[in-house]
Amino acid sequence: MTAVDQVLWKEVWRAVADGRAPLGEPQDAEPPKPYTPVLTEEEDSGAGGSSGSARLPQFVRDWLPRLMHRRWLVTLTAAAIVVPAAAGGGGLWWYSAHCGTTNPALLSVPGGECSGVTDGGDGHGVFGPGLQPALAAIDAENRAVVKDGGYVTVALMAPLTKGGKSLTGDRAVHQVEGAFIAQHEANKDKAYPRIRLVLANMGSDESSWRDVVDRLKTMTGGSDRLVAVTGMGLSQQESIDAARSLSQAHIPMVGDLITADGFDKSGAIDRGAEIRGLVRVAPNVSTQFKALAQELHKHPEMKTAALVSAPYTPNEKPDFYTQSQEAAIRNPDIGLLPYLQAGGLSFNFTVQQGAEDSSLNTIADNLCGKVFPDVVFYAGRATYLQQFIEKLHDRQCRTTPITVVTGSDAATLNPELKQLNDPGAPISVLYVPLADPDQLADSTNPDQTLYQDFATEFNTTHYGQQFDKSHLASGWAVMAHDAVLTAKQAVRKATGTSRTPPNLRAVGDQLYLFASTNVIKGAGGVFRIDPQTGNRQSTNDPRVVRRGTPGRG
Repeated sequence: MTAVDQVLWKEVWRAVADGRAPLGEPQDAEPPKPYTPVLTEEEDSGAGGSSGSARLPQFVRDWLPRLMHRRWLVTLTAAAIVVPAAAGGGGLWWYSAHCGTTNPALLSVPGGECSGVTDGGDGHGVFGPGLQPALAAIDAENRAVVKDGGYVTVALMAPLTKGGKSLTGDRAVHQVEGAFIAQHEANKDKAYPRIRLVLANMGSDESSWRDVVDRLKTMTGGSDRLVAVTGMGLSQQESIDAARSLSQAHIPMVGDLITADGFDKSGAIDRGAEIRGLVRVAPNVSTQFKALAQELHKHPEMKTAALVSAPYTPNEKPDFYTQSQEAAIRNPDIGLLPYLQAGGLSFNFTVQQGAEDSSLNTIADNLCGKVFPDVVFYAGRATYLQQFIEKLHDRQCRTTPITVVTGSDAATLNPELKQLNDPGAPISVLYVPLADPDQLADSTNPDQTLYQDFATEFNTTHYGQQFDKSHLASGWAVMAHDAVLTAKQAVRKATGTSRTPPNLRAVGDQLYLFASTNVIKGAGGVFRIDPQTGNRQSTNDPRVVRRGTPGRG
């Protein structure tokens, strides 16, 4: 199957997917504009110098006008029969290799996942059923933006699908929904340029990061007009490598969830090169643990602590989020080290599938030895936190109160978990959330209206899609919203009064100018960007959240 054959069949499939050949009988409606397949320079060269239209098989030339101008009944089954007849079965291979679509930017990967980049026009279920409502809304918004013209593209790059090594759970849905709200808000005023949003899925374990980044690099020109990437994944090596690669291409980046210390402009996280063009909107780990230390200091009866950590990802690579937590706990300047020194207990556990359960069970039993610690510093992912709490609840000394101190990831913990609400086995959890709805909606929050406006928009139906309001609890929707908002403001400021897309370097420079009175009014509050590191600088101190049944403190 030649490159031209592939692209021609891609155009036929896309015509079906885009609704230019929808199901049903003819209806009174304005006929769609003529659709002409467009070959890239590379694809056209595969035709041996002949034009794409000249290479089009006769029966396809007969079908295309009917597909484009009539409401014929077109099904994937019929297309699947036609494709192999024309291409010796190659069309089916293409379809299967690209997640059941004709988009070469989407790739089927082991485990049944789909990775790559989409604007929503390839089908709303390519990244799983959970994302269908958000992707349907993004698709509709993008169609309106492209139709009106005068747009640029912002990507949300993240692990968006679930797999055996996933550390995100269902929170990617919250993240995408928040990003869409920011896109929709940005386009309301019809200011130039409008925002087209694309989703870039790195895969559940981020193993597809390189393919995704390579694709994003090709999107800075042409009709895509990519000007910024938000999201950036989790605090792990794949995300760092992706950030450095985008930085080398001068593509600006706004991290939404990355909190590991040093995962910023400095590149100090792995002692590598500077990551120019990267900023982030989430409070880093040290900021969180300083607030936790201040909270613990209010309770002098709590004196001893144990450390439980999971320093590696399921891919057996360093987990910089959990390693940053442990480093903050051991940092004398944070104020938590004396608790750990008094307890003298430290344990690691592996997160290889199936191994974490037995490890956490053994660790919980070890907390009933010569020392019954008042506190457990949990330097691990929330993916395994509920398991750990269940093990603490079942330990031999369960009647001894214990407080688990951990990072923002704990926002996913179910506050109704029975093991957290048993007075006979008092367990409480302390953490600093990225964005807690109760705190943000509280009258004591000076930025309350910013959050309320966001929540109102989030709970509004968009293009027939209604998001679940419980998705606000994790804070991921707020962070993704604020990241896209930050990118939008930088893009608009870099554009000025011009009517042409802004230069990438100009957008990147603007990201470091959100200082002094030039602030970002995000759903999570007003903040600035440190021009030296790219880190968030909040106008208000982070606040600690307590869950569970404390027996002391």
